[in-house]
Amino acid sequence: MLSSIIEHSGIPLTGVSFIFAVGQLVYGLVQPFFGILAAKKGSKYALASGVIIITIGLILTPFSTSMLSLLLCLGIILPTGAGVLSYGIIIGAISPKIPPSMILTISGIINASIGLGNLVMSPVINSLITTGGLRYGLHFLSVPVLLTLPIALLLGRKDKNTILRTSEYPLEISDPGNIKKLFTDALRNKTYRLLVIGFFCCGFHMALINNHLPNLFLSEGFSSDSAARAFSLYGISTIIGSVSSGILCNKFKMQKVLGVMYGLRPFTILALLLMPKTVLNLTVFTCLLGFTGATTVPPVSGLINKTFGTASISMLFGLIFFIHQVGGFTSAWLGGICYELTGAYTAIWAAGILLGTTACIASFSIKS
Repeated sequence: MLSSIIEHSGIPLTGVSFIFAVGQLVYGLVQPFFGILAAKKGSKYALASGVIIITIGLILTPFSTSMLSLLLCLGIILPTGAGVLSYGIIIGAISPKIPPSMILTISGIINASIGLGNLVMSPVINSLITTGGLRYGLHFLSVPVLLTLPIALLLGRKDKNTILRTSEYPLEISDPGNIKKLFTDALRNKTYRLLVIGFFCCGFHMALINNHLPNLFLSEGFSSDSAARAFSLYGISTIIGSVSSGILCNKFKMQKVLGVMYGLRPFTILALLLMPKTVLNLTVFTCLLGFTGATTVPPVSGLINKTFGTASISMLFGLIFFIHQVGGFTSAWLGGICYELTGAYTAIWAAGILLGTTACIASFSIKS
């Protein structure tokens, strides 16, 4: 939607990139807070509020034609709602209801829904915007989002299938002091700190893909349809990668799976920089990034669950995902600046190679 938002609002690329960057930050910032809300009041309240907030954001964004109004709608309201409907809160809602041996596999399947969204919605939204403009596309998107409200209420409902864990981290959610202790203990834990380093690098990559990769297609003279098709295939590869990651984490050490997935990214980006920018090469590159992009979630959440227990996933995954989004803020904003100054994304992708290598080393350093 980047080019449509620029055209519709009249705000230049650097301005919209900054708004996207703020959105990345807000998306991560709200997750630990709503994770606490979900732990205290129940997941259904958090998830239902997310559906309502994201719907409001989708409806209001097309009416935003100034920097301030677009920042409010696209940079704050919309990512707040999306952040509440995040993996951390969802897996926190269901993990007590499923056998421990199935958590990693099921988390991979749930995370694969990101790819399903890309697969189904990318060509649909592109077609709607091409046909009726930005307002038409976003207002259409608000309908399926609103229809998830009863699903959110059902998902967060407590039932008799809750499974007690003997290894739960000792935490009484109603006591703010214990919540503070949980976060303090996590940040002192070497495994958690290494996961934080890796997830910052991961966020850098993912925001660069989602916010600037479509513009790379356009800057090379290819159509928005080509970008939409590539992101549909990106969705398929995300599904395959995420499910595969969940299965592999049941067979191998989670930190090794995580390290390999991070390690594949620098080679993928290097291939992008060295190979000719054809539609085929860009599409293959997009698919490879999709395969490694969402594969990090099952091992990260699995290591958090192993160390701190299922009762803590919503909060601790929310905190680590905020760091993920700090990385996203960095690349979403600097990506636009890089393109404006140089006319290309080469420098920002080169930084992605360095960060991917760092994440790989950090993951293999985990002893668990």
